[in-house]
Amino acid sequence: MNVDARAVAASAVFAAVAALVLWPPGAVYWTAVAAAIGETATLVAVFTAAVALGAAFGALTGVGVREFAAGAALAYVVVMAGIAVVFTPDSPAHLVLYGVVFACHVAGVAGTTVR
Repeated sequence: MNVDARAVAASAVFAAVAALVLWPPGAVYWTAVAAAIGETATLVAVFTAAVALGAAFGALTGVGVREFAAGAALAYVVVMAGIAVVFTPDSPAHLVLYGVVFACHVAGVAGTTVR
């Protein structure tokens, strides 16, 4: 049960960047979208995009689900620590939101290996 450290590192970088692009801290551009289509539809769009990005990464790199999940977990910890230090959020909602985004990335990668 060897884990490829390079695959974990690449997965961590991809997951962190993709999550921050999909939902940047402050989420300025999603405010207008949510006002137009509603919060639920906006979240569905973000989570669907997260699955699609994970699937694309998995298909292009052939990374294993285990390595990607480890990288995504590492990215989650780093991104959440960074947000806590830089933004000092008032509520823990970002922990759940980004947790779902990272889980969607993993689901996308898993979907490419199941086919």
